[in-house]
Parts: sequence; C-alpha cells; structure tokens
Amino acid sequence: MLEMELKFKLENFSNIEKRLDELGISIGDPVEEKNLILDLMGGPLRERDVLLRLRNAENGTLLTVKKPLPATALKVRLEKEAILDCSMKDALELLSLLGYGVVYRYDKIRRECSLGEAQICLDELWFGCFVEVEAHSEDDVMNAVEKLGLIPEEGIRFSYAALEKDAEQQRDSESKSGAARE
Repeated sequence: MLEMELKFKLENFSNIEKRLDELGISIGDPVEEKNLILDLMGGPLRERDVLLRLRNAENGTLLTVKKPLPATALKVRLEKEAILDCSMKDALELLSLLGYGVVYRYDKIRRECSLGEAQICLDELWFGCFVEVEAHSEDDVMNAVEKLGLIPEEGIRFSYAALEKDAEQQRDSESKSGAARE
C-alpha cells in the first residue's frame, strides 16, 4: 500500500479538536502505542531508509515495513503491514533470531479519526503534539489538510525518530547554556 503523509507540530490539539467537531467528526479514544524500530548490525535498513517496526496492537503485534519512494511535497512510502498473533516480546524474540535488534523506541498517545479518504492521527509524544494526515493519494492528503485549516508548507516530512533527536539536541543545548549562565 502506498502511504502519503504530512505531520504538523502544534502547541496543543484544541484548534484541531474544535475544527473536527465543526466538521461533525468524532475522534477515537486515546491509545498508548509502544513502537520498536529494528535493524541489523551496522544499520543496513537505516542506510537504505527502510523502516522495520513492531507496534503493540489490540489483537497482537503489528509488524510494519516502510520503504521510501520518490517524494512530492509529502512523505511518500511503500508500506506493508501484518498482524502477528503474539506479544511484542515474542515478536522481538523471533526477529532477534534473525539478527535484528532494537535501535530506537518511542511511545505515544494516539487518537484517530477519518476525514474523507484521509486518516487523521493526533499524536502526543514527550517532545510535542503532532497531527498526522495520511492517505493513499496526495490529493486526499491535501484536501484533508485544507479542511483542517492547516498550512501545507508547514508540514513536516520527518519521522518521529528524527524529530525526537532534534528535540533532545535542543534540550541538551538549552541545559548547557543554562548551566553556563549559572
């Protein structure tokens, strides 16, 4: 399946929640997601910008592989997913037998809804609130972005891993500059 998406960093979700309510769309309940990104020794998947992820799911563990495709104004990836009928711990043990290990982990609180053909995700992570607009076509993403009152040029194409790394660097530099002032 082709995945096209844009993320938007927000101060909070109040304006988006209000806009979705005005559109008559109700947002799903919060779900705590645990995500593990895996790779082989030496990082051959990362070198090819391929993502291998395990995520907790209601009925097992979601295994996802994402591979980049030539991009437009959006982040575009080929995405394949399968539900494994086992715990995340068991799935990780299986993949570790093949040489895969966890190279990054992140947790988020996600609420979801649909807007036209797009999936809207309100993601809360320690480093910010994000709205992710995802669909199978650029037009569907852009239509949803417009209906939400978001500005496409402010969309982010980076992964949460890259965004968290930036947030950690900013936090570290702020703490160093704060310590230097003392």
